[in-house]
Amino acid sequence: MDLLIRTSAMLAILLGGPALALWARARWRRPVAWLGVGALTFTGAQALRLPLLAGLTELFRRGWLPQPPNPLLFNLVVLSLSAGLFEETARWLGMRWAHRRQTYVGKSLEGADALVLGLAHGGTEAFWLGLVGWIQLIVMQLMQEGALPIPPGTETAVAAYWATPAWIPWVGVLERGLALILHTGLAFLIWLGVRRRQPAWWGMAVFLHALVNGTAGYALVRWGIWGAEGIVALWALAMGWGIRRIWATSGSP
Repeated sequence: MDLLIRTSAMLAILLGGPALALWARARWRRPVAWLGVGALTFTGAQALRLPLLAGLTELFRRGWLPQPPNPLLFNLVVLSLSAGLFEETARWLGMRWAHRRQTYVGKSLEGADALVLGLAHGGTEAFWLGLVGWIQLIVMQLMQEGALPIPPGTETAVAAYWATPAWIPWVGVLERGLALILHTGLAFLIWLGVRRRQPAWWGMAVFLHALVNGTAGYALVRWGIWGAEGIVALWALAMGWGIRRIWATSGSP
């Protein structure tokens, strides 16, 4: 039963986000290309961001950069700002391409397009996280059964993995659902900026993305997983309200 609960959670994360993006595309009959644009904006952003973070970590480790006075605060700021900057810049570029594509075929970029692009972006993030979690679960199960050797020095980590309650991965499912709402809300901000040719909306999206990540990260350190999920839920509620307002005033189908 333990393995079944963990497996079902990983599958929900792996497949849930992409399935929702596929449903939205079919529901509003948006171009299939939007799925690829959403996938590329997330994957491309991380392909640039993660090596940069790894490089900064190595520079600090070697002592080539001075250690910050408050490492926790520094890490939260860097991780949050880099996520906002890279992802929202990629989203802006992807949305601009989508806008030009729609203009070329004599159409406009509607709110439904922003919805699909946001879900495709967030669904891709869920897919990669779910895939990593799925692979980790398989490896841990094989080591528990003795089919794979436990690397020296990792015995404690393996034991801690199985000591974690089986339902904890379902908190990750909840988090991914909330993250999809957040990504959709940010996509609507970028959509407004592209349609109105006002880069200030990009700046707002970067700021909000960083603020959400930063406050959630701080809450995780200060109050644990439920505190972090509570903060994310509040942000998701605010984003959901914003989506409804933009949707209602944009004349989208």
